Amino acid sequence: MLSCVTLALVAAALWNFHDRQSFRLPDDGVYWVDAPNGVQALHVEAGGPGSKAGVRPGDLLQRINGVSVENAVHAAGMLAGVGIWNRAAYGLSRAGQEFELPLVVGVAARLQVVEYFKLALALVYLVIGGFVYWRRSQLAVAIEGRSTPPMVRHFYVLCLASFVLYAFIYSGRFDAFDRFVYWGNVWATLLAPAALWHFCVIFPGSRHVPRLRRVLAAAGYAPVVVLLFAYHLAAAGLLSSDLALQELSGLLDRVSYALMGAYLLGGAVFLSFSGKRDEDTALRQQRRWLAHGTLWGALPFVVFYLAPFVAGQIPGAARSLSIFSMGLIPLAFAYAIARYRLMDIEVFVRRGTAYTLATATLLAAFYGMVFLLSGVMQPQLQELGPSGWVISVVAAALLFHPLRNWIQQSLDRRFYRERYDYRRTLIDFAAELGTETNLDHMMGAVRQRLSETLDLRRMAIFLPDEEGGASGYRLAEGVGLSDEEGRAIEPGSTALDLSFIEPLVSNQTRPYLFFESPRWRIEQPAGARRTIASLDLNYYVPCRVHGRVVALLGLGRTVDGSYLTSEDLSLVRAVSGYLAIATENAQLYHSLERKATEYQRLKDYNENIVESLHVGILAADLDDRVESWSTPLELMFHISRQQAVGRRLAELLPPELVEEFDRVRGESGIHNVYKFRLRAASFPPEFRPTNGSANQEQTINVAVAPLVSKNLEAIGRLIIFDDVTERVELEEKVVQADRLSSIGLLAAGVAHEVNTPLAVISSYAQMLAKQMHADPGQAKILQKITSQTFRASEIINSLLNFSRTSSRDFETIDLNQTLQDTIALIEPQLRKAGVTVETELDPAAAPVWGNSGKLQQVFLNLALNARDAMPNGGRLAVSTTAAETANGDALAHVVVSDTGSGIPPEHLQRIYDPFFTTKGPKSGTGLGLAVSYGIIQEHSGNMNVESEVGRGTTFHIELPLSGKPLHA
Repeated sequence: MLSCVTLALVAAALWNFHDRQSFRLPDDGVYWVDAPNGVQALHVEAGGPGSKAGVRPGDLLQRINGVSVENAVHAAGMLAGVGIWNRAAYGLSRAGQEFELPLVVGVAARLQVVEYFKLALALVYLVIGGFVYWRRSQLAVAIEGRSTPPMVRHFYVLCLASFVLYAFIYSGRFDAFDRFVYWGNVWATLLAPAALWHFCVIFPGSRHVPRLRRVLAAAGYAPVVVLLFAYHLAAAGLLSSDLALQELSGLLDRVSYALMGAYLLGGAVFLSFSGKRDEDTALRQQRRWLAHGTLWGALPFVVFYLAPFVAGQIPGAARSLSIFSMGLIPLAFAYAIARYRLMDIEVFVRRGTAYTLATATLLAAFYGMVFLLSGVMQPQLQELGPSGWVISVVAAALLFHPLRNWIQQSLDRRFYRERYDYRRTLIDFAAELGTETNLDHMMGAVRQRLSETLDLRRMAIFLPDEEGGASGYRLAEGVGLSDEEGRAIEPGSTALDLSFIEPLVSNQTRPYLFFESPRWRIEQPAGARRTIASLDLNYYVPCRVHGRVVALLGLGRTVDGSYLTSEDLSLVRAVSGYLAIATENAQLYHSLERKATEYQRLKDYNENIVESLHVGILAADLDDRVESWSTPLELMFHISRQQAVGRRLAELLPPELVEEFDRVRGESGIHNVYKFRLRAASFPPEFRPTNGSANQEQTINVAVAPLVSKNLEAIGRLIIFDDVTERVELEEKVVQADRLSSIGLLAAGVAHEVNTPLAVISSYAQMLAKQMHADPGQAKILQKITSQTFRASEIINSLLNFSRTSSRDFETIDLNQTLQDTIALIEPQLRKAGVTVETELDPAAAPVWGNSGKLQQVFLNLALNARDAMPNGGRLAVSTTAAETANGDALAHVVVSDTGSGIPPEHLQRIYDPFFTTKGPKSGTGLGLAVSYGIIQEHSGNMNVESEVGRGTTFHIELPLSGKPLHA
């Protein structure tokens, strides 16, 4: 069908070109239009016949040679009747005045060079479209077994419409053929740009074109259909309008050309920006050339010709030359086809022959059957009608493919003979190469199959040299390879200089290297010449994948000394593609296996490092689900890894700690939480201890760091826990010791300096009291001075005791006896205050190394403080036990506990500070606990306190047992 249409259009174009060359259109240089009051001069060409005769724009044409003019079209017909270079009398009307002007009819201006260019452009489109359609149809039928693809048919229609657009130019005769040419040009003017837009939107065309792009392509034909209807309705006089027919036709022309410009530029822009993500490099190059050719071909024509014409101007001869830029469009298409193989195919002669023979056989069988049956069943054949023909066509279609396949196989067997089965199995073998992951086994199998199929005498397979040899490749497999001295060349030989294959590796367009005689003198370095001669291989075929050469096939001549045929080389190149993919897969598999081993080893190494750290580490995803939980965390929180992994942090940790994590969620950088006090009772009920240690506290430092992937996207958080409970306690003790040491030095100095003036004050006050005993008032005042002096002296003595840190007068004492003596000393006071004493003394804790008097002072201070904390009575419990630390140190543990009012948490850190007291101004000096703490430090012991407001206070004292040295 397309062939018949093409032949008809080509014949019409040639006849139209001949018609235009033989017919010259008369012209008066005036553009006449139909106006309400008659035929009016819209434009008068400068220097034309009308301008020379005196016609002006706005003049009304009444008559030509005395014959009344009905409309502008009638005027053009009358002018054609006058003929060129003949005189005509124009009856005109200007401003209501009628007059007559003589005018010599001229010839319509023609740009011969433009017309010839248009015809050449039309032929270029036709040749390109015909070539692509014929070649791609051959491929579709011969190889793919299906009809011509829709994209190819569309491209041919685009080229055919462009051919009509540039070849069909009406001559002005106004006969039937000229009207056919006119309408052909109108249709082509609308269809060719729309087809180009369609091509650009769905390029390169496939079954997977998005629906939106298909809709855009189809939408481009909507205005075309509307304008075609408008053209035909206007020509038939069925389109009502206030405009005259000629003005309406001009308006439709301007709209058509505006649509053409929009489609040309829109298609080029769409083609430029729609394919930036194409993975195929050749396809991107095709798209780039097509887009640039269309854009730069259409842009000058649109700017200098279409835009003025659409604006209502009549482009002159100079602007008409912009049509030459449109030649870039078919040139870009031709370059893309030739250079980047837009629709490249291979024509297989034998398959074409098989199709021809199959078609001829079916036709011969059909017509033979009709001929044989025509004499016997003539009436029946005549009665079959259309149904009989349909049945015949269906039967022929069903028989065609089996018959074509049988003929194809027969031709292949006759051509290849005994090697036919080998070639078939080689293709099957190549397709199965991807299942082999052992590179050495795969290379051996390829070597064996290729050498047997092609009957090769010598063959080699080269692989990239991982050790970085000079040539970059090494010999992996070989058949019949020996040097000039007859010694076999073994795989892995380092004596081969393969630098001569570098041009083949670097040039991706080169299909293979060929040496007609490897032993002739070749223009190569000496080492390369020796290798070429030693290998004695004629062909070097690259195995490429993703533009890289992953292997090389070296092939010699056959056993009978013949070179490989083009069919053999095509087969080898086909196998090389499969081999390249298989080699790449095997290398990737080997690399992946090696990396998996390295990853597992690195994972084990990292886990060992994490497990060996003293800090606890957990990793959580963006939803705070635990993905990793280290062993130190199990020991720190008593939550096993099996319990923790997969659960949220809020299900595992105390709420106040989770709040700290939520506070820094989404922030970058590392966030630290220092000395966070973690109570066992704050954990969720599932993980809360039940053995009475619910009030146990831990002090931890926490670091929260984001976990990011390679592309710097957040994938979770890394949280590090450091248990610093013992460290904080040691720091507090060091700080307290430093503080007490400083205060002790200060106290010693103050005591020595203040004692002297106190002694003087006391002496003089006593002397005055003796002299004034007769005056009771003054004696009372002096007595008060004396008592306050003694009180100040007691405070000074306490300061002196606080500052003394000497270990003299230490001996082995009975700790239990010291406690009993102290309790007995203050028992009356305790009984009077309603305090009951409970003692539980362990004999194993009795012998300690210390000063009995100083320890008695400590226990006395603690007992008196307990009494003062229980104004309404209570219970005082004193106990001793012997214990051993993890380092093997033997300690005596003294616990003094009361049921008093307790110490507020804000005061716990200050109870050892000198002069700090919560009692009244006359009830204490604030030095008792400070002195007691100093005495315990003198005895190399520890003193800690636990207190809860309203429930009482407990002091824990640890002293080394006598004869049991402490570890440093």
